[in-house]
Amino acid sequence: MQHPLDYERITIPPHGTVRIVCHNWPTCGCGDDCTNRPAAESPTARRILNGLIAAVAIIGAGLVWWSFQP
Repeated sequence: MQHPLDYERITIPPHGTVRIVCHNWPTCGCGDDCTNRPAAESPTARRILNGLIAAVAIIGAGLVWWSFQP
């Protein structure tokens, strides 16, 4: 059975069952056998996040500017 190049076969514990995991396992967060990968972030979610970041920056800059007004 062929696997993508970033996967490897390991046994846990040694001489136990064989698992196919990615090279970042177990810190990758994709589950016990790397078949439960997290879904990719949607472009809409990224736009909302960027909008919120911009809003916080603008509000913060406005408050700093307002604090120096006589």
